[in-house]
Amino acid sequence: MRISVCMGIYNGEKYIVEQLESIRRQTREPEEVILCDDGSTDETRACVKAYLDGQQGLSGWKFICNAKNKGYPGNFYYVMEQCTGDIVFLADQDDIWETDKIARMCSIMEQQKEIKVLACTFGLIDGQDEAIHTIMSPTDRKTGGSIHPVSIQQVFYKCEWPGMVLAYRNEGYQNRIGKIAASGETMVKCGKIPHDFLLCAWAAEEEGFYQLEEVLAYHRRHENNTGGEEHRIGKLLNKERKLKEIEAYNRILEEFAEKNVLQSEKGRKALEEKRSSMQGRYEALQSGRIGNVLKNAWKYRAQVRPATVVCDVLIAWQRGKG
Repeated sequence: MRISVCMGIYNGEKYIVEQLESIRRQTREPEEVILCDDGSTDETRACVKAYLDGQQGLSGWKFICNAKNKGYPGNFYYVMEQCTGDIVFLADQDDIWETDKIARMCSIMEQQKEIKVLACTFGLIDGQDEAIHTIMSPTDRKTGGSIHPVSIQQVFYKCEWPGMVLAYRNEGYQNRIGKIAASGETMVKCGKIPHDFLLCAWAAEEEGFYQLEEVLAYHRRHENNTGGEEHRIGKLLNKERKLKEIEAYNRILEEFAEKNVLQSEKGRKALEEKRSSMQGRYEALQSGRIGNVLKNAWKYRAQVRPATVVCDVLIAWQRGKG
């Protein structure tokens, strides 16, 4: 199998060289690495060019610089279209991979042809490469090395797979997502559905999304994360920030429905259940009443994580306390 790695880049000068080095040092070298800068205004482009120029014998690496900003995740959809490998790995500009990440995941996908998208688990690190421990940690008890399928219901339940943990079969992606984005104001152009979320939903609906319970990468959390992830309690419990997050998530769910991304009855049912639960969550948080938060959480208990309920209750409690 030919392996591609692709990375969307924007203002990542501080950490990008460390990530590029972790890709270069893989025990299973990819045949193709495509890097696409989306109009960085810092020194990112210079950092990447200097890194590539300084490597001896580096082949198959390509650096693209967009003439016009495509936005996130539009830039990722664009660079994914450029990939020619059988298996494609997504990479973010500020994370770190274990040196056997590609080898380990490719070995599994070679053996298990039913896997369309494979995810590993990941650890959290800060700007100084120190481990982050948080109640929202995605790797809790997920390091045993087992492999298991992930359902479409689970994708909407927790959506905990950033692109940097994913590898997907390119042919399946092009056949399915290419058809969805074939005409008009395409999903790629509007860029409302994150590329990683879309990959997980597509594969899970077709019963081809699997997770490897093994930490093969480390996701860096810092002030300028493009995806806006957060682990600090002070920001997790900020009501206005949380309401904006839910509004953004609801727009993504609306795009799933408008684009008819999900084609099966179970997929559409899972989507509608999630939309209802998120709207209820938004209204409960807006009310500022703990009772409303708990009532909505119980009504949609199959779609809401316990840690999410705890955070929402604490947000409502803070308002009542004030």
